[in-house]
Amino acid sequence: MANFNEQVLRVWDEWEAHTGKDANDPTDFVSWAMAHKKLAPYPQDIVRLLRKQVTTALRQAMRTDQNGITYRAKQCYVTTDNGHQIPLWFDTDHGGTPQLRQKAMRQRRDRVADKVYRALCDADHMNFQFPKDPQLNFFTDFTEDCAERRAADLMDDDEDDVA
Repeated sequence: MANFNEQVLRVWDEWEAHTGKDANDPTDFVSWAMAHKKLAPYPQDIVRLLRKQVTTALRQAMRTDQNGITYRAKQCYVTTDNGHQIPLWFDTDHGGTPQLRQKAMRQRRDRVADKVYRALCDADHMNFQFPKDPQLNFFTDFTEDCAERRAADLMDDDEDDVA
């Protein structure tokens, strides 16, 4: 039995003969091959795709509380099982234990700190690489940035109430 790549190449050759074109678009090929039941994704590929779509939806779910603070309705924390990372999700209003909420926030802070550190290193490198250019500043105190965003959130909420 041919492996997947060999099967794709065989069906591609059939596709090329079918279209008669000198060059073909893989998107058109996939649509044709699936419609003619000559190509199908592996079941794990479908699961992976749906999982990504589900986690995107969970990540983007937002609510606004009675104080006008917009927050993520779903939170994630990562646990491990037999060396595999497993992200688990919970609802912030009626899910998760205090320990899970704390773990989720700690992991989230760690991810933010990693990104800030990487940006600081990038700025340091560019300043070193181009010492005669105006030096880049990367301030790591985000207090004012957060205050500005909080104010914008509250203003957006006020505007929604007026409309």
